[in-house]
Amino acid sequence: MSSSSLVSSDSFTVPDVRLPFHAPSPRPDGEELRARAIHWGERHGLIGPRGGQRLAETSLLGLGVALTGTAPAAGAAVLMDWFLWAVVLDDRIDDGPWAENGVLDRFTEAVRAVTGGEQDDLRDPMVTVLAQDLWPRTASLADSAWLERLRAHLLQHLDAQRELVRIRSTTTDIGVDDYVLLRRHTFGALLFFDLIEAADGTEPHREALREQAADIVSWTNDIHSVAKDMVLGERFNLVTVLAHERGLTLQAAVDAANAMLTTAANTFARQPATRRLEEVMSACADWHRTTSRYHLQAGVPEQRTVHSGQTPPTLKSRQFEVDPHPLYERLRAHHPLTYDEPTDTWLLSRHGDVRAALTDSRFTNANYTWQISPLLGHSLISMDGREHTAHRALLTPQFRSRALAVLHESITEVAASLVEGLREHADGNGGRVDLVEHFSGPLPVRVIARVLGLPADTAEQVERMRGWTRVGFSYLGNYRQDPGMLTYGLASRDTFYDYLRPHLEARRADPGDDLISAMFSSEVDGQPLSAEYVRGCCAILLTAGSETSTAGLTNMIVNVLDEPGVRDAVLGDPELLDRALVETLRRDPPTHVVLRQAAEAVELPSGTVPAGATVACLIGSANRDPRRFERPDEFDLHRPDGLDREYSAASSHVAFGAGRHFCLGSHLVRAELTTGVRALLEAFPDLRWASGSAPVPTGFIKRCPPRLDVIL
Repeated sequence: MSSSSLVSSDSFTVPDVRLPFHAPSPRPDGEELRARAIHWGERHGLIGPRGGQRLAETSLLGLGVALTGTAPAAGAAVLMDWFLWAVVLDDRIDDGPWAENGVLDRFTEAVRAVTGGEQDDLRDPMVTVLAQDLWPRTASLADSAWLERLRAHLLQHLDAQRELVRIRSTTTDIGVDDYVLLRRHTFGALLFFDLIEAADGTEPHREALREQAADIVSWTNDIHSVAKDMVLGERFNLVTVLAHERGLTLQAAVDAANAMLTTAANTFARQPATRRLEEVMSACADWHRTTSRYHLQAGVPEQRTVHSGQTPPTLKSRQFEVDPHPLYERLRAHHPLTYDEPTDTWLLSRHGDVRAALTDSRFTNANYTWQISPLLGHSLISMDGREHTAHRALLTPQFRSRALAVLHESITEVAASLVEGLREHADGNGGRVDLVEHFSGPLPVRVIARVLGLPADTAEQVERMRGWTRVGFSYLGNYRQDPGMLTYGLASRDTFYDYLRPHLEARRADPGDDLISAMFSSEVDGQPLSAEYVRGCCAILLTAGSETSTAGLTNMIVNVLDEPGVRDAVLGDPELLDRALVETLRRDPPTHVVLRQAAEAVELPSGTVPAGATVACLIGSANRDPRRFERPDEFDLHRPDGLDREYSAASSHVAFGAGRHFCLGSHLVRAELTTGVRALLEAFPDLRWASGSAPVPTGFIKRCPPRLDVIL
């Protein structure tokens, strides 16, 4: 019986796990320890503002505080920092693709190097803080023999995590005995027993006792994690492994796991002189029983009965990266308005709710204070109300009327140049070429760079700008708050600003007819725009004007080539390209999620969003809502009945957003994509997929195939 079949077929009750052990006494400085650890994590780039706020407002650091026991402040601080470091690592491994493709292997080797006194690449913030702060402070707690044992347990923990990542990528099953041993090390309890020992200054317990306690702690976690693991697609949990090996129902497997836990705890309780380990195990049981991240369905610890098929998907599910549409269907049908605990967001999946949230002024852009403001400061994208209106009015003329006609000439010229480049690339490669690399990627970058007045004519210039825009978009969509992206985004921003500085200085001294010059000559409320604002605006326009357009153009090419009759139709009547684009934007939008924040409680068609809530508007789901669109999964070239409306705030789809924050460059996108595809088809009417190539969309925030290998 697989975990996927259990999701839809079984319900179960989580037992009220209460271990027969002494509980630790509360620390009077617990809140101070928590606040200090959060500040430490933010200062070293392990967590961003969003993560810091969540840790401050929830009980997620409560277990770390409990583990410190009565340790002196210095030792307790080291232990708390290790707890935060381990939580961040665990989330990186569990919440998406970070650990795949050898990344965790390289991370482990870097940790092995820095804890062994060797120099290594310190680009990852978790390795950097370990080398420069955490490991030196840890080394001061005890002698070298203890430090070597701690290092061995740390590497054992990482090696076990690597093995689990490897097994996840296969169809391999694992037996209970093998799983118990692997889980003992993946949970990392032995590492923390070492840290507790040194922080307290107590005598070490026998290794066999520590291993028994580690099993009890990890089994406790597994029993409480069943619903979360199934939603995240995690195949390996003590409960599901038992169910598979013994052919049990989910409830019987939960009961079997609890029986194992009870027997192990009672056996351990008969051991002498184990008070400190007992306190740790008791604290773990209490924390898992009361922490919201283990209660996805109801969001409250008191609800212990879980109807597995009714647990809503979470945005942290890997399946959203692979194919989000089955999850969208579940959300629309059963959870149209639901709280997603792992991301601390409310999910909106139906068209009516999404459009309401995008048009209602009570849903603000305050969420961008953590999404993009740390990178670019206060900018157009984070503005609301009168401030947003005034700054948007400065830019709107640059993408409308006569300016758009000039842009259309530029788009035509760039597209023609890229078509000629395709011929050259194909001639040297047997007619085969990747359209993403050589057409749908460069075209939007070159066009928006011309709008700004930045040079982007050579392949090197384009690739450098594409690198900056990819990082910027990834930072904006970093809902998982991966620390690597938090720090890499800031470094990339600084490199871009260094590049941009002389161009800004030149335009301010000698204005031209580009957008940078226009911004420097503009005022808001009688005040000129600052250089800081202009450079942030350049970064936003370059990123938004290229990454989403690249994905949209890529998806449109796929639909024109793959959908029956579409290629012949648009070759016979190029005006139908407009309809092909609108249908692509509806069915296959380049961006699938947009966030908003509720300034007050708001009643939507599917329920009430509480005040202060961050709301995820699932664009990809709303655009396939059968309540709004007939046969929503089909590509219908003749679906739209008012083309101009589909590029305005009144559009039926929400790929461009809606309301006051409707995409500023919608008409530029229209010109870019229709002109680009027209130029491509006119030059290569027999364009076809290369042998063995089948474009598959990937990604969740930005979704499109990463390559389009074709024969011209």
